[in-house]
Amino acid sequence: MAKHCFLGGVIKFTVAAAAVSGICYLFRDDLKSSKTYQKYEVDEKISKAKNVVKDKTATIKDKAASLKEKAPWAKNSDDAADEIEDAVRDYVEIDTDEAEEKVEDAAEDIINAVTE
Repeated sequence: MAKHCFLGGVIKFTVAAAAVSGICYLFRDDLKSSKTYQKYEVDEKISKAKNVVKDKTATIKDKAASLKEKAPWAKNSDDAADEIEDAVRDYVEIDTDEAEEKVEDAAEDIINAVTE
C-alpha cells in the first residue's frame, strides 16, 4: 500500500513539474523581459553555473583517469608476470614417504590406545 502511495506521489510531482516547465516555455519571452529576471541577472548566473559544471566535470574526469592509471589492477599483464617471476619464494619440500609413515604410525598408536 505504501509503495502505491509513493508511486502516486512521484507521478503527481512529475506531471506538475512538466506542466510548470511547459508554461514557462510558452511564456519564456515574457519571463525574460520581466523586471525580476533582469534584476537578478538570471542569464549570467546560468552561464556561470554551466561554466562551473564544465570545469568540475573536466577535473573529475582527469582525476578518474589518474586513479585508473594508479590502480594495481590496471597494470599490464606482462608487468604483473615479471613481478611474479622476480618474487623470491621459499619452498619447503615435503618427503611424502616419510609423511605417510608418520601418519600410519600415529594411526596405529591411536588404534592401540582405543583397543586397550
